[in-house]
Amino acid sequence: MRMYEDYLMLLSPPETVKQEIARYKKASAKLIGDFKSMDSPAHISIMHMERQKPFMEDRSMQMMESSLAALPPVLLHVDGFNYFPHLHNKMTIYAHIRSTPSVEQWFRHLKAVLKIKKTLLPHITIARNIPEDDFNILWPNFRQRHMVEPFWINELKVKKRETFGYSPKWEDFKTFRFKNPIGFEHQIDTLIKKHIQPGNQNQINLF
Repeated sequence: MRMYEDYLMLLSPPETVKQEIARYKKASAKLIGDFKSMDSPAHISIMHMERQKPFMEDRSMQMMESSLAALPPVLLHVDGFNYFPHLHNKMTIYAHIRSTPSVEQWFRHLKAVLKIKKTLLPHITIARNIPEDDFNILWPNFRQRHMVEPFWINELKVKKRETFGYSPKWEDFKTFRFKNPIGFEHQIDTLIKKHIQPGNQNQINLF
């Protein structure tokens, strides 16, 4: 039996978005070589819990399931790129998620269900924690790109790994569906009115 486990809660975009983000990662690797997040599938991190007792977390998961089911699916948009500065002259380049009042409200509800108090800036990491010299090579290429891609999120995924295991790997643990149809129908109407067709962009050369 595992004594302690780490848990990762995330939102997973559809394959079209994952493939496009993967293309940007590969193009980045051609310019700066391998980096930590190069092979990580595109996702939006929501919460990372370390060193948890498994039986306690199992009980917590059961309690939050009905609250998460009351949330509707949400329409998000990748809208260009930005970056985070870190300590020791490290930087992270990410795909920006467009902020709107409805998206902000949805994430407030999600944070309330999960009891998250810290600020949450939804984003999809591309090049994580890279040295400043590598950032200076990559950023001019990202700065001139304007990737816009709408996509639906209809579930929260939970992954886990053994805290003190030898070379532990993340494994699928639970999936919680967002089942409230009212918010979903409202967003569908908005999508149609704006004539947005998700996943209809043609692939182009990146850098």
